[in-house]
Amino acid sequence: MKLSVILIGYDSWHFLDKSLASISFLDKNLDSEVIYIDNGSGDGSFLKTREHYPWVRVLKNNWNEGISVARNQGMKQAVGDYILLLDSDTEVTKEALDAMLAFMEEHPEVGLCGCKMYGQDGSVQDSCRPFPSIRGKIKAGFQILAKKLHLPVSKTGAYYDKEAAEPFEVDYVIGACQLIRKEALQKVGWLDEKIFYGPEDADFCLRMKRAGYPVYYLPQTAIYHAYQRVSSHRIFSRLNKKHIQGLLYYFWKHRIRKKA
Repeated sequence: MKLSVILIGYDSWHFLDKSLASISFLDKNLDSEVIYIDNGSGDGSFLKTREHYPWVRVLKNNWNEGISVARNQGMKQAVGDYILLLDSDTEVTKEALDAMLAFMEEHPEVGLCGCKMYGQDGSVQDSCRPFPSIRGKIKAGFQILAKKLHLPVSKTGAYYDKEAAEPFEVDYVIGACQLIRKEALQKVGWLDEKIFYGPEDADFCLRMKRAGYPVYYLPQTAIYHAYQRVSSHRIFSRLNKKHIQGLLYYFWKHRIRKKA
């Protein structure tokens, strides 16, 4: 089988319904499979997915296991040569998926790729990023706080040229859309389950690169990403605390020093 698509969700049926509808072109495609892991949702996502999208294989957790655990559950079930990780608030076109698969076929040395993402306002999102740094996260935290307090926020320039004409290598692409070569996954290992919600995507890409597999960004193809960004809605929420714990663990694990 060529492709396994993995989605996870937690009380996100409003987004998940649109996401699954966007990949309905994979229905009856014998060279692909779609696996949805419900992370203990209370909004009926599990039953609604089974009812409206019977071609999707559905797994259910009794509670929210976090991103890494749930995605690993799906990837351990996957049989495709490529695994596409998607957030439940993404919408994908056949053209974008075909372009990413073609790129990976043409570049067997690449372990993982992602593509351009457009947000709800039509802007291009920062879906390719430098690895997290302590100084960078402190700066981002102050910017979020300033927005909450309606204070002026300084704008920072983009690290990468997301409007470039050709694919280029990056530090990491966010987990909302990652196309992974299964051969590389088998050498790198699963997502780090000590990270509940946070930099599991950066950690995975860093390990991928250290194993000798470049990570690429494809600016010439795009998907839609609503980008819920739940960790910034409430600064002192439980999920935001989990995010901070994940960052601290990431910095400890990789011994990241202060840098911009």
